[in-house]
Amino acid sequence: MTEFEKYIKEQRKQLDSDHPREGHEERFLQKLDRLPDQRPVRRIRFRHALQVAASLAIILTSAVVLLRQSGNEDQMAAKEIAPAVMEADIYYASQVDEKYEVISGFSFDNAEEKTVLLNELKDLEGYHQQLMGDLEANPDDDRVINALIRHYQVKLEVMDQIIIQLNQIKSETSEKNEHESI
Repeated sequence: MTEFEKYIKEQRKQLDSDHPREGHEERFLQKLDRLPDQRPVRRIRFRHALQVAASLAIILTSAVVLLRQSGNEDQMAAKEIAPAVMEADIYYASQVDEKYEVISGFSFDNAEEKTVLLNELKDLEGYHQQLMGDLEANPDDDRVINALIRHYQVKLEVMDQIIIQLNQIKSETSEKNEHESI
């Protein structure tokens, strides 16, 4: 026998002296019978579910990004963009940058118009990025190369037209100022 068991046997009379009132057990059983048979309901807190969903989304997104990057590196290792195409891209990009600087150097009566014009020119860069992505995926595809070069040519033509119009406005404005000063 353990000491605890020994202690319980010695103190049994004192421990058994406190009994519940008479009929307690019957009342307790009646209350249990009145309760419907239900299993305890497990409640899932919305916040906890949201945290789990966010964690899974982050993990899945990370996995997809890692898989795509490793796939792109394998493709890039297998295929490289021709040096002539890269040279053409660098040439046209420098031409576009020069014309952008010329346009941004003009003074406008309305600063908002200048901002809108420069933002529109920057927005054309999105299409260029898409073409570069296509070129990386298919470096030997002449259609992509031609589309890239044509994109640059059209962009340069548009920028030339903008510069011509801005020069016309500038010359008209300076002629008006000369006539007014005389």
